Parts: sequence; C-alpha cells; structure tokens
Amino acid sequence: MENRLPVMEQLKQLNQDLLDAQPDQTALSHLGRQLARQCAEMDDCLMQGLIDIRSAHIGLQAILTLLQRRDEPLLFSSEEAVALLEPVQQRLSQGLNHINRLV
Repeated sequence: MENRLPVMEQLKQLNQDLLDAQPDQTALSHLGRQLARQCAEMDDCLMQGLIDIRSAHIGLQAILTLLQRRDEPLLFSSEEAVALLEPVQQRLSQGLNHINRLV
C-alpha cells in the first residue's frame, strides 16, 4: 500500500483488508507489518505536527508578552513586524502540513 492516500484513510483500508484476509495467515502477517508501519507514520506525523504547533504557540506567547510589557509605544516598521512573525508562521505551517498528511 504505497499510494499517497492520507494516513487515516490508509489505516481504514488496512483494517478492512485485515478483516477480509482472516483465513490467510500469510496475508495477515503482511498486513500486520503494513499496519505497524502506518501506525508509526501516523505517530510521527502527529508528534512532529504537535511539536511545530507548540513551538509556534510559544513564539506567539513570547511576542505578546514582549508587546504587553512595554511602557512606551513601540515604533517599528511593517518589515520588522514581518521578520518577528515569520519564524512563528513557518513553524505553524510546518505543523499543519504534518497533521494534514493524516486526513
């Protein structure tokens, strides 16, 4: 099952294949290994996605804390604001891409 269906769809199909192959021990063994690989891929996608999203969240919290604790008005250009937020946006995008592979 090397197609590029979302991981959750692949797991659903593997589960159905396992149910259909119950009498065939060779097929069951092969499907069991496929299922283990798919579970590992799903775990990896979820973990990396959560790490990236958490990193983006922490970055946003740090920026908000910095902005809230300033006594005087902040004067910075839109280019500087973009530079400050770009790493947060990149991590958020990476995290969502990992999770989107699942569905």
